[in-house]
Amino acid sequence: MNEKMEDGNSIYAAGITEPADVIARVTERMLETRPRQHIRLRPYKDQFIRQQTPFGPYQADFTACWPDAPNDSIAYAAARFHADFEQEVILTANGSTKLWFNGKAYVGAQTFSIRMNPGWNDLLLQCAKDNERWGFDLLIGFPRYPGMWAKDYLFSTRPTFPQQGLLGEEGFAYIGPFSSKEGEKDSRDRLEAEALAGDFLLWEPQVLEQTNRRFVDFSELYGPDASCAYGTTFYEKRNDGSLLLNVEFEGDIKIWMDGQEVFRSTVNGKTQFEMNSLKSRGQVLIKCVRRNAGKWGFSAEITEHATGQRADGIPGLESRRGNDARWLYIGPFGKRDEKPEWMLERSFDVEAGIRFDQPYSTGEGECKTYWRLSSTGTFVRPYLDGFFFGQWFYAIQVGLYGLLQSAEVIGKADVVQYATDSMEVMAQYHDYALWDAARYGVPSLIPRAERLQELDPCGAIGVMFIETYERTGSETILPIIHRLADTVMRVVPRMEDGTFYRIDTMWADDFFMSCPFLVRMGRMTGETRYFDEVVQQAKGFHNRLWLPDKRLFAHIFFPMTGVNSSVPWGRGNGWILFALTELLLHLPDDHPGREWLLEMYRDLAVGIVSYQDHSGLWHQVLDESASYLETSCTAMFVFSLARGIRMGWLGKPFLEGVTKGWSALLQHCVDAQGNVYGVCLGSGCSMESSYYYDIPTHINDDHGTGIVLLAAAEMFLLAKHLK
Repeated sequence: MNEKMEDGNSIYAAGITEPADVIARVTERMLETRPRQHIRLRPYKDQFIRQQTPFGPYQADFTACWPDAPNDSIAYAAARFHADFEQEVILTANGSTKLWFNGKAYVGAQTFSIRMNPGWNDLLLQCAKDNERWGFDLLIGFPRYPGMWAKDYLFSTRPTFPQQGLLGEEGFAYIGPFSSKEGEKDSRDRLEAEALAGDFLLWEPQVLEQTNRRFVDFSELYGPDASCAYGTTFYEKRNDGSLLLNVEFEGDIKIWMDGQEVFRSTVNGKTQFEMNSLKSRGQVLIKCVRRNAGKWGFSAEITEHATGQRADGIPGLESRRGNDARWLYIGPFGKRDEKPEWMLERSFDVEAGIRFDQPYSTGEGECKTYWRLSSTGTFVRPYLDGFFFGQWFYAIQVGLYGLLQSAEVIGKADVVQYATDSMEVMAQYHDYALWDAARYGVPSLIPRAERLQELDPCGAIGVMFIETYERTGSETILPIIHRLADTVMRVVPRMEDGTFYRIDTMWADDFFMSCPFLVRMGRMTGETRYFDEVVQQAKGFHNRLWLPDKRLFAHIFFPMTGVNSSVPWGRGNGWILFALTELLLHLPDDHPGREWLLEMYRDLAVGIVSYQDHSGLWHQVLDESASYLETSCTAMFVFSLARGIRMGWLGKPFLEGVTKGWSALLQHCVDAQGNVYGVCLGSGCSMESSYYYDIPTHINDDHGTGIVLLAAAEMFLLAKHLK
């Protein structure tokens, strides 16, 4: 953190000063460090070492495994962590007596600063039982946020099993109990050495070898009351030869190939099909209905006719489980007492098409189900790795907004597609994520979408969903937009006059995290209540945070004491000025509150320009020159003031400050490779201005990179306007 740009390596020194060229260079670097990600299916085995909250620690209670183990017993856990790039992390392991990270031993302390290497990183952890507890809480966090699991912002990693047959699957391996007596030390030393060498043969969970023609007994998978289930796979021809589908079954059965029914039977048996389809890829679905008590189900495989090689598998499923991962199963459907012949004819949603982005209704009330493997307790879950694309976090959404707006200005359709696809994938898996959270406690993707109780996970995300909907018309987005709007209007806490707050505090940030979204809701729906709401909020924030002597806004208001912090944090004022331009851009010209908002914007603009540093940048605390010069607020001010000049809300006297600020960004904040420096990381709050001095900066932080792109886009438009 606090990275510094090399002297002489600014984008300005490289001769790249035209806004369109700056957009191209920063965008190129942004997408290089934040590549598009794809949904991956992975097996998931039910386990007791798991997270209880989306960003909390992974927790283990070994007493649940071995309740009769004596005091001083020892157990071990192990996991592998993948990192896309090298990163310092903070590892906290409460309850461990010793741990090894990438072979290095750590003893005694509970918190360690560790370097995560690109690729795979190995953890081995030892826990000794005492009278209080036997287990651990393990958390890997970004240094600025050591108490929050690194999952979607700045850095992302997950624990995965170290066993060869389970590589890539989320979870911890474990083994025990062992005696802590000195005489047993040699055996423990051998175990530790084997684990450090990658030998986990005897560790739990065990990986069972699967036969090539394993019968899948649905009574084992779904219990004695189940009556209907499905299996599916996909095939791929590698040459011009035909494929063979072999099925053995007990129970009533129906088979579809590429959506067309090709076989049905109401007696146990087996069948074989020669698949001569001209298609090189396709899909098979098998429905099986229980007819009698006992086992029911099928075994199936698709092979090349000429070679006998397997040709079935699940696209996008990452697994080391071999043939056991070639088919997926889903159920149970229907009622136990329903007649088999009726159940065979009854159509469930899965017959309409195989999808992995949603759970399926079982046809009985609100109950839903999802795909699994035939292995005991093993399901599949969709994952979206990485820390930017398809991630539900306000700073990321501001980054996407900058990408989207600047790409449209210079006509980069592929970048526009990247931004809208990032929102589309979240919309596509939104309902699944909520179901997944209810099923497993912590969703496998977009964890911040689960609990919408405050503004941070709503407003900026809502802006981008509306922007995406207006460009794509995707119907899957609309319900999410309305869910967000309902949360903001009816769930987020309010003061007596209706102003949003956080119970103990009210932040300048929240004006941006609410009103640009709400004004778009008004524009999209035509409902004037949203327009009225943003004006009401503007007055509420102004009443509590405005510092008339400074013509700036304080960052925080404290409801318990009724006072604000009097600290004009740079980005806090940037959020407000930015938000006001959004309101003025989208609020109807004839709305009665528009003139008041315009005056609020102009008053703040005057205050802002009066605190511009001689360098052209603005300070972290705007009225304290001892605080560091900060990039994100500078970019916000350049963007918001330039937009004001272009739209006629401000006069040309403001142009000097805008031009100076833009030049300063290029000289001091952006390097020739398109990296952005000097962006303050996410802030907490304080009554003391010195608190803001100590917040570190981070290269390419999304609180600033997208804003730099917005500033470049607005400078591009302003130049055209002034011609």
